[in-house]
Amino acid sequence: MNNKIFLFLTISTLLMSCSTAKRANDITEYNVITSAIESGLRPKYGVIGEPQKQWTLIDRMAHYSVPGVSIAVAVDGELVWAKAYGKRSKSDGIDINVNTVFQAASLSKPIASLAALRLVDQGLIDLDAPVNDYLKRWKIPENEYTRSNPVTLRHLLSHRAGTTVHGYPGYRADQNIPSIVDVLNGSTPANTKAVIVTSVPGSSYKYSGGGFTIVQLLVEDISGLKFRDFVQREIFSSNSMVRSNYAYPQPSPNAATGHVGNNSEPIPQPGYAYPELAAAGVWTTPSELVLLGVAVAEARNSKSTLLSEKLARQLVPNSADEVGLGFGLNDSGDGVAFVHNGHNTGYSARWINYADGRASVAILTNSDSGEGLIREILSALGYAFGWKQDSFEQRKTQKLTPQQYELLSGEYVFSPDQNDPALTLKHEEGGLWIEAGFIEKAEFHSASATEFFIEKGLNFTIDWGDANSSPSLNIEGEVTLVKKTKTKPAKKI
Repeated sequence: MNNKIFLFLTISTLLMSCSTAKRANDITEYNVITSAIESGLRPKYGVIGEPQKQWTLIDRMAHYSVPGVSIAVAVDGELVWAKAYGKRSKSDGIDINVNTVFQAASLSKPIASLAALRLVDQGLIDLDAPVNDYLKRWKIPENEYTRSNPVTLRHLLSHRAGTTVHGYPGYRADQNIPSIVDVLNGSTPANTKAVIVTSVPGSSYKYSGGGFTIVQLLVEDISGLKFRDFVQREIFSSNSMVRSNYAYPQPSPNAATGHVGNNSEPIPQPGYAYPELAAAGVWTTPSELVLLGVAVAEARNSKSTLLSEKLARQLVPNSADEVGLGFGLNDSGDGVAFVHNGHNTGYSARWINYADGRASVAILTNSDSGEGLIREILSALGYAFGWKQDSFEQRKTQKLTPQQYELLSGEYVFSPDQNDPALTLKHEEGGLWIEAGFIEKAEFHSASATEFFIEKGLNFTIDWGDANSSPSLNIEGEVTLVKKTKTKPAKKI
């Protein structure tokens, strides 16, 4: 076992069992570890041979304009560390604490998966049967993609149903809130298009909030309960998640206000409503999330009543190369982890868990600029505990030739017919630098002839093109941009 983990667990155990005098000494040691985490933030990647960057948590909160952040860590099935920093809202100046609830955005999706799988465990739905056989108030429109391959619950939970609508923007308090059927039909007052199937179900991965809105309706139609009530009964209450809820307006007096924009301005209350509860609507705390992560890991070994072992091992398979049900799957070299990000207007979140139960971490922020801070916190935690998932990693780099610098430098667009660049690469200060609206200026490091990265944690793959095509740049295997070609000015006649 990593020495730091051993020390952490030893301190936590002694704090609960020793005398008052002994506790004071253990608290001092615990505070030393806390201090190390608070002053040990790191980028996701470092460059071998260069000085390691390290920051304090408070400085990076200011850097990213994040008013408040709450963090919880469970190790070997026990909550060992939880702490909150900053303010619930810049407008009231009240401190956040570990019981403050945050909108956790898309972390709602794996919770919805658990709810749906409870119905499977109860024999009320077949994971591989057409969901239209169970839906009552609305049906997935049949088309050329679904006639021979109907959409199943497995398809929906694994983002392989081919359904549309990536995410949901929410509704202000002064806007009419649509019913769940209105959302699925894309009819007034819904602010998103209809959810339809645009590829053969099961054929490919396509992240879809729309698919999880179908799951929400499915849970209601089968159970006869409102989605929030079913989740409360089957997930929250049975797992001691006493603060987690789907209410709007949020009734808790201890709720974090979302903040938006470069200056992180507070959102007018009561904030944004998300009738798409399964996709984006949960309010929770990091401590409750990590204990739910523990329950999932335990269910994989029949040590939890949350799910049967058979279903839990389909939710989180033994290999990250297999298809899971609701979580993303990673394996950074030290075992399978099940993870999810969350981003609503004014909030950012991430939840990571090891399948073997060795660790679970949840981080919630009340700012839509919190992603960078979350990456650095996880990098610091991984470095301190010896985990590889989301942890700090040093990489070798190589220099480019002058010709390569020249070829890559320029503006990159989503398609050749666009004028506004999505990002820019510049050769300056002896290297290549990237700048974009979604990326603060950073050095664009070359790990190989085609693989590049920035220290913040993004990876890029370069296609150098040829005599007939410009270079293109793929970001994290998700988005491809092409270098904008320079047009020669027309000759004057």
